[in-house]
Amino acid sequence: MYGLILAGGQSSRMGQPKSLIDYHGKPQYLFLQDLLMPYCEEVFISCKPEQEHWFSPCPTLPDNGMFGDIGPMGGVLSAFEVYDGPWLIVGCDYPYLRTEDLNWLLEHRNTIALATVFEHPESRMVEPLIGIYEPSAGPRMREAQALGEQSLRRFLKFDRVEKVAPLTVDCLRSVDDKEGRQRFFSA
Repeated sequence: MYGLILAGGQSSRMGQPKSLIDYHGKPQYLFLQDLLMPYCEEVFISCKPEQEHWFSPCPTLPDNGMFGDIGPMGGVLSAFEVYDGPWLIVGCDYPYLRTEDLNWLLEHRNTIALATVFEHPESRMVEPLIGIYEPSAGPRMREAQALGEQSLRRFLKFDRVEKVAPLTVDCLRSVDDKEGRQRFFSA
C-alpha cells in the first residue's frame, strides 16, 4: 500500500497553505507522513506542479493535467495513474487524526469494496479524505470522472464502499480556516 497526502488545495480560507501549518511541532504534511509511514511502502505528497518545491525532499505526486483542476479527486486519479492501488489517502487538513484512528480504519478494511472510509455517526456522511482506496476504485473513478463527476464524496455513493464509524468524531474534524486553527490551539 502507498500513502497519499492531499495537499494541493488553494487554502484561500486559511490564508496560508494548510499543509505547512505546524500543529504538532512540524509542518502538517510531515506529521501526516510520519503517521502514514508504518502502513505504507512509500508516502507521496499530492500537490499542484508549482507547489512541489514546498515539500522537498519528500516524494511528491503532482496533479496530472489530463484531469483538469478538479480538487481532491484529481489528486487521487493522478495517484492511480502511477500505481493502481491500494492507496491510503489523508487530506492535509486533519490535525486531529491519530495512529489509533488509522489502526481502526485498517482493522475494518474491506478489500472487496472500492474503498474503506469513515462515516460520521450522526450525519451519516462519508469522509472521502481519510480512507483506503482499493485497486478496483481506480477504473471506476476514471469512468465517473469521464462522465463529469468531480466529487469524491459523490463517487463514494457506490454501494461497494465500506463505511466505518470512527473511534471518535474528532479525527473527522477538518481545519479549513483561521477560526478552526485557533480552536485547535485553544483546546
